Amino acid sequence: MATTQPHKESRLSSFPHAWTIFSLRGVPIRLDISWVLICGLVIFIFATRFSQLLGPYGTMAVIASAALATLAFFASILAHEVGHAVTSLDRGIPVSSVTLFLLGGVTESTREPTEARHELVIVGIGPFISLVLAAGFGLLHSIAPGTTPYGVVTGFLAWLNLALAVFNVLPGYPLDGGRLLRAVLWAATGRPHAATRWAARVGQGFAAVLMLGGLNGVVGGPLPADEGPLRTAVVLLAANGLWAVLIGFFLLRGALDAHRRARARERLSAVTAGQVMGALPPSLPPDLTLDEAILRVQQRPSLLWPVGTPPVGALRLEDFDAVPQDGWAGTSVATIARNASEVTVDHRMPLDAALDRLLDAPGQMLVVTDGDEPVGLLTMSLVGGLAR
Repeated sequence: MATTQPHKESRLSSFPHAWTIFSLRGVPIRLDISWVLICGLVIFIFATRFSQLLGPYGTMAVIASAALATLAFFASILAHEVGHAVTSLDRGIPVSSVTLFLLGGVTESTREPTEARHELVIVGIGPFISLVLAAGFGLLHSIAPGTTPYGVVTGFLAWLNLALAVFNVLPGYPLDGGRLLRAVLWAATGRPHAATRWAARVGQGFAAVLMLGGLNGVVGGPLPADEGPLRTAVVLLAANGLWAVLIGFFLLRGALDAHRRARARERLSAVTAGQVMGALPPSLPPDLTLDEAILRVQQRPSLLWPVGTPPVGALRLEDFDAVPQDGWAGTSVATIARNASEVTVDHRMPLDAALDRLLDAPGQMLVVTDGDEPVGLLTMSLVGGLAR
């Protein structure tokens, strides 16, 4: 399974114990410890299947072919995820990591696209890459088809990538198909958070079908009597019983979490930064030296001090440590202040948009401005209650 991870309110990875194997454009490409388990299991499954096709070539050929097919399959999943990551970066969306784990791969971004068309492209590139890989392996298979190691491995990879592409366009949020449904609903209604809620509800239904179908296979439940798509779907789910239950559980958890976040974001969108901001101390003149500034800071404690009017930046108490104390007399606050573009937000900005700025701000604090005037302080503690 390959998926893009929706916006994360926390900048912490979902896989804190994963190993970074390399980086691409500053994005760590990682392996979670659960991948080791699934890699061994997939090699075993492939070897079992290949032994029926490649028996005459001997056990070593079967194991080598299974290992090669497994590595190529996970490389295909990685290519799918890297497609998401690179397309996100090209549209100015930071990506925190790409991780292979028990259920496939996931790309984690620090925020969502701001336009539905960007979402369509970012999400759609994954299944497209899988289709291209399916066609490529299919072409390689056509060169020398048959039950040789080459023919079996290339043919198997062609079908696996095709299955990966098809599965990921099913409307199971947060699968790519669920994200595509969200993008279409967003484009049609202009309501991104409502679109997320609707897509997440569809995803919950899809996850329930997977889990129930998988359980039906585990307990040996009945099959539809008539031949047709329904019977085919039930047979497929039954044949992958525990796997379907596991994937369904993962999707259900993701869809429920997405629905919760979307409801919280809708509440935030109805409130502006100016309505929840806290008190802010007077601005420090940009040419004020650090030894003079520390006296004012001690007289008026705060988490953040604006610098200049209009603000040219802001600084925290920790920022003073960037300069040795014997150099404070010759250093102005403007020298160590964070740039205004990083630490300011307009008082009219809806809180859902301000939250994205806040999560990326130094110390997760922002100076709220009204025109050229710094008028308040925005922190995670002020937003947190509304975001639940």
